[in-house]
Amino acid sequence: MAATTPRPRRRILWILIAVVVVIALAITGAVIAGALRAGQDDPTTAPSTSSSPEPSKSATTDAEPTGCLGGQNRDADMLLTAQADAPHTSNGAVEVTAAIVRWMYRAPVPAPDEIASVEGELFSDQANAQFRDLASAYETSPNPSGGIVEEGRDFYISTIPGVWHLESYTDDTATVSVGGGYVIDGELSPQLRSSTTFELAWERDAWRLVKGESPRPTQELFSLGTTFTGGC
Repeated sequence: MAATTPRPRRRILWILIAVVVVIALAITGAVIAGALRAGQDDPTTAPSTSSSPEPSKSATTDAEPTGCLGGQNRDADMLLTAQADAPHTSNGAVEVTAAIVRWMYRAPVPAPDEIASVEGELFSDQANAQFRDLASAYETSPNPSGGIVEEGRDFYISTIPGVWHLESYTDDTATVSVGGGYVIDGELSPQLRSSTTFELAWERDAWRLVKGESPRPTQELFSLGTTFTGGC
């Protein structure tokens, strides 16, 4: 199958700490379609390299992640609803990760009062102070795309073309990768995709954010991951 050669990968400092990166690739529709089919065939098997993490055998099978838990909006209510509704399962952790990505990576960025309304619930007790300080992070890096989207243009990450991969799981911890598509000025980009990896912990009866991890390369995640059943 012929495909346009992807642009060189760009590692960009994300808004929280250097370990959370978005890599934009110019991926043709044919490449994306083939990648998603491959992910559906074998959704939780990492590439055959010794350094790649593999999901725990204890991962629970339940309702497949929709990528839209909490509703269509990208606000504090959506995020907190997703946290409250997500079950204590691996797929529940995936849903919360998708909700965090949808809420966090957008422009205009969340207002200070909205950030304040979620900080107490969003973060795990294990998260360090720098990682928790979203207001300062947005002030330092007001464009969460790291330059992928031009300054002054509205954008958000959609899970409609998105995928997920469970990197690791125990009863109380999960590391999840989520891939999404950039929606710029209301239009879904046919080329720009993102890759984000978060570690979560089950605390106080909900999945909460511990830290960001170095994400998989975007093209690798889209070839490996499982498509969301809905997306928004």
